[in-house]
Amino acid sequence: MSVSDFLARLQGKRAAYDTTDEVVQLLDEQYARIHDARLPLHLQRAAHLEQLLSFQPGLVDARGQAADLALHTEALITAARSNGHEELAERLVDAAEALNEAVSHLAAATHETVPVPQVPLAYAA
Repeated sequence: MSVSDFLARLQGKRAAYDTTDEVVQLLDEQYARIHDARLPLHLQRAAHLEQLLSFQPGLVDARGQAADLALHTEALITAARSNGHEELAERLVDAAEALNEAVSHLAAATHETVPVPQVPLAYAA
C-alpha cells in the first residue's frame, strides 16, 4: 500500500486499482469479509423466525436496502453517461434492472407474510 493510499484510507476514502487482478482480489476479499462478518448474524436472527408474520419486518428492511441500492445504481448510471462512459453505464443498467427485480421479489415475499384473511362464520358455507 502506498503512502497516498494509506492517507486516503485515514480520510475514509478508498484506493482505486488499475489492474483486473487487483480488482478481483479486492472484490474477493470484500465478499469474504462481508460473508464472515454478516452471515453468522443473519443466521442467528433468522433462526428465531417461526411465524409467517415474523418474517415481515426483515423483508421490509431488505426491500428498502435493495431499493436504496437500485437508486444509487441509477445515480451511477447518470454519472457514467454524463462523463461518456457508455460501456460502464450499460453494465450498470443490467445491475439496476437486477436490483429492481430483487425489489419486486422482496415485495412479493413480503405480501406472502400476510395471513389469509379469516372468513366470518356467518359467511362460511
